[in-house]
Amino acid sequence: MAESKNTIVHSPLELKGLAKYLSLTCHRALERGVWTFCELGIADIMADYQAPITAKQLSQLNGNTWNAEFLYRLLRVIADVDIVKEIINNGNDNEDSNRKSCPEETVQYQLTDDGLLLTSNHSSRARDMIRLDLGPHADKVSTYLPSLIKFGYKNGNGFEQVFGCSLFEYMQKEENKEYANIFDNSMVAYSNLVTSSIVSLIDFTRFNKLVDVAGGLGTLLSSILEKHPNLQGILFDLPHVIDNAKTLDPNEFQQKQVESTRYEFAAGDMFKSETLPSADAYLLKYIIHDWNDEKAVEILQSIRNANKDQIEKTITVFIVEMVILSNRKDNWETHALDLEMLCGVSSKERNLFEYISLLNKSGYELKDLHKTQGIMSIIEAVTTTSN
Repeated sequence: MAESKNTIVHSPLELKGLAKYLSLTCHRALERGVWTFCELGIADIMADYQAPITAKQLSQLNGNTWNAEFLYRLLRVIADVDIVKEIINNGNDNEDSNRKSCPEETVQYQLTDDGLLLTSNHSSRARDMIRLDLGPHADKVSTYLPSLIKFGYKNGNGFEQVFGCSLFEYMQKEENKEYANIFDNSMVAYSNLVTSSIVSLIDFTRFNKLVDVAGGLGTLLSSILEKHPNLQGILFDLPHVIDNAKTLDPNEFQQKQVESTRYEFAAGDMFKSETLPSADAYLLKYIIHDWNDEKAVEILQSIRNANKDQIEKTITVFIVEMVILSNRKDNWETHALDLEMLCGVSSKERNLFEYISLLNKSGYELKDLHKTQGIMSIIEAVTTTSN
């Protein structure tokens, strides 16, 4: 923490000198606290209690025998990021809790609006995004970054070296079903970050049928269909993902009251064009960044091949990614997540020129780049196929 023009600076992006590195260290500890809060499901317990609660009371709910002092120290950190709010003396939140003895027995906490997002049943799925990206799997994989920089992928990426298989192979194993569910829910959270931008920026009335490739549980596709009543949609993903999407009760489409005649579930493999449905528009959200250039080209060509038997036809593909944009100061998030892709799936975040190269190699042309207010961009590309 430092003073700059009478404003307290907390971000290590802005701090200078040794304070920058202390801040990075403290942020890492804070992240560990937020992950613990999510992993233990504390937001669920607090939401069910429906009233301010002390750490000691919280430690004893649901038959738990947690350490009340340690729990208090965790909640104190969680309050610093406004996930819970500290309440002292029956509502007087101005008194300094650090002057209390046994604060675990006297200081009360309640969830803030941001804290409610971390309940298990919240539509944001924020809890599982934290559990995935700040959890032990991600931690173990990231420790291989020094080795990857020195030796490349000679021994596989970080995930392969830790777990003996690729991320996507790992999630298809029955014993890893819980992790796969956390992953799927995390993708819903990432969809929620960009759904409103896609729905408002793109005019889907131009199309008859839209396929959401590797579309997870259908969060984005259902929102698009909700706004465009004349559009047909197909949710396409691996069989285990489609099974999860279909068994949700209600499913994402039912939650938005989309007529059952307007959407389909299709299971398959996006690398096998014979399993991909034919359509005039396709959506690839956070898909291309999961793959190296060769595999990315295969995916785009697979979409073309799925329509090769059609009479001359123009196909539009929307690629939603964190595109690294030139002269943009807030690329730091994309740069950081690029290291995650490097370690976890042997891929990368790309700049616009790299995406244009992939498109050209796959038989597509860039039509437009739609920039959202956040860090996401939507690449619109077209291709023409004929039999």
